[in-house]
Amino acid sequence: MIVSFVGGTGPAGFGLAARFAKGGVRVVIGSRSAERAEQARGMVLERVPKADCRAMVNEAAIAAGDVVFLTIPFQAQRHTVETLAEDLAGNVVVSMANPVWVHAGKVRADAPPAGSLAEEVQELVPTARVVGAFHEVNVRKFPKIDNPIHSDTIVTANDAVAKAMVMGLVGHVDGMRAVDGGGLLNTRYVEGFVCVLVSANFIYKASSALRLTGLPEDL
Repeated sequence: MIVSFVGGTGPAGFGLAARFAKGGVRVVIGSRSAERAEQARGMVLERVPKADCRAMVNEAAIAAGDVVFLTIPFQAQRHTVETLAEDLAGNVVVSMANPVWVHAGKVRADAPPAGSLAEEVQELVPTARVVGAFHEVNVRKFPKIDNPIHSDTIVTANDAVAKAMVMGLVGHVDGMRAVDGGGLLNTRYVEGFVCVLVSANFIYKASSALRLTGLPEDL
């Protein structure tokens, strides 16, 4: 499997790419700038010297990947998806951003009219096989690949095969567990819950994550 990252130059992109690469997954870093993509590839190789990692502009990265992760700030996601809609059509596309604003220690969600960012992607690219995942993790954790991420991630999608592909990828991130969260509509509740998670971390000056109990042990 080849996993591509649109806007893969930030910590969510190159950090998650490095974690996948450490687990043997082939990855492609995409960016609007070929130079920035190469810089991010270098950051992956610093962490995983033997990584099978390529750098491309976003359009080429999408074409090369079996699964495409959108790893861009949520404020820019709609514009990026609109720009790349023809390229994303028919692909498995993972939306992991949250419409969450943090200012002066206060947190609020600003969901789009579609209900969630993932559902917005589905509206913009109807033929895409959209999956919501990795919402619960602070993106600054991804580049620290020697530190396990002790968190569940709730994976949502209407396409069962696409969901299974992404849940399988979660297993390459040390410490993480994928939980089937049902259809894509449920992404709006996951994205909204992140407000609660961030607020709790502010209150307790912590870096907590989500862990569900009472589920089968063999997940």
